[in-house]
Parts: sequence; C-alpha cells; structure tokens
Amino acid sequence: MSRWARVAPAGLASGGLGFSRCERRISEEEVRKHRSENDAWISFNGSVYDITSFIPRHPQKANWASRVAGRRFEHFLGRDAFGPIHRFKTDCSSADAKANLARILAPYRLGSWEPAAASKAAARWPEVDREDLRLRLERADGAEVRTFTLEDLKKMKLHTRRVTHKCTTSGNIKVQEWTGVLVRNLLPASEAENLKRESRGQSWEPLVTFVGMDGFGHSMFLSRALQDDVLLAFEQNGEALDVEQGGPLRLVKDGQHAKWVETVILE
Repeated sequence: MSRWARVAPAGLASGGLGFSRCERRISEEEVRKHRSENDAWISFNGSVYDITSFIPRHPQKANWASRVAGRRFEHFLGRDAFGPIHRFKTDCSSADAKANLARILAPYRLGSWEPAAASKAAARWPEVDREDLRLRLERADGAEVRTFTLEDLKKMKLHTRRVTHKCTTSGNIKVQEWTGVLVRNLLPASEAENLKRESRGQSWEPLVTFVGMDGFGHSMFLSRALQDDVLLAFEQNGEALDVEQGGPLRLVKDGQHAKWVETVILE
C-alpha cells in the first residue's frame, strides 16, 4: 500500500534534486502493479516515476515499456543494458549518469520508493526439492524450447567464477566462488540464431529473462547472456547451493543475481 510521509531534503534517494515536501512513499509491491504501456511505473535511485506519458517519446515505445514497467530501472543500467540504440561510452550506472537520468525523469516523479524489508524477503524463501527442479527454457508465447533437471546440468561442462559481493544491508564484503553452467551453453544454437534473425533490422534486441520461484526476474539482452561470465550456479564455495542463498539454481552476473531460477524466457 502507498502511504504519505514527510521526508528530509533529498540526497541520493532523489537524485540530488532536493525534494523536501510532504510526499508519497510507494512500496515496491505497488510499483509492480503498474506494468503496462498505458500504466507504467518504475522505481529508480530511491524514487518512483510514472513514465506512461514519456513512452510515446521513446524510440522503442511499447516494446521498451514492456521491459521496464513495474521494475527497478537500475536493473537496466550499465553498458549492456539498452541495446543497439543506446551505445554509451561510459557506464550508465555511475553516479553522474544516475544524476542526469534523475533530472530527465523529474517531471514524472510520484514520490519516494520504499523497498521490501529484508526480513520479509527472507520469509518468502520458496520450498525447494533439488531432485524435483526443472529448469524450463521457453519462448515469450510460452512454447517450450527445452527442459533440464539439475542432474542434466551437472553433466554439462562446468565453470567456476570468483565474485566479490557487498551486502546491501550490512555492507559486508565477501568473495564467493560459484560453480555451474554458462547460460550460452543452455541455449540451442538454432534458437539463438532465430532470435537474432527476427530482430535483424529492428531497433530492439532479443531479450533473455530469468524468472525465480518467487516470481521475481532479471532481464538482459541476448548478446549479453551469451558472454562467458553469465552463469547459472548450483554450487557455492564447493558446496551445494542452499535455498537461503538462492539454490538450487541462481543466476550470477556482474554482481547482479536472480535467486531460485526455474524459467528462462527467450523473447
């Protein structure tokens, strides 16, 4: 539920624009309800924006809206985030880039963003039986491409990555070792070529979305998913990945993660 509260003059939370009025505080759950072309909200840098009226001005219009609406816009920042029409020379997730984006979005601002409490997120861990896991690859229309069991994945060529993690709650920094399979090895070559062919000459690029058992997901462009640092991991530091850490299957990519992955959508 949305609520109203007085907030202090803004710093990072409002992109440095100095909001200090009595304003609306909007939950992550509320943002996720607004995910259509005609009703599109996003959260970004501690604020919530209604970008519905901005969509017609964007080169990709509805196609772009369907990807970002109802989500955290930070998930789409970075050098690989926007596809062929946005070839930035610098990382869009930098502090300066975020400040510039916040200024562009300022006219569409609804209020401040209130993320889900960490304790509530932990309480939503899904009940998982590793032997029953089925990783499903499917097209956007729901057509199944392929299904893997955990044992199927273990028989494939395995890769191990060392990744530095910083906890957003405690600030603790740890180096973790993840073992699993490269996403590119899961995608049939013919399917990847079909996706590339369909998008040829278009302003959009094929998208790969990883969906967890909790309903949350993480999207990236196909060209990014095919790189050799994008991993679906089932081991952490040499041990089977437990449910608290996102097991049995977790996406590992550049410090960005999706837990309890059970579906990969190609669109």
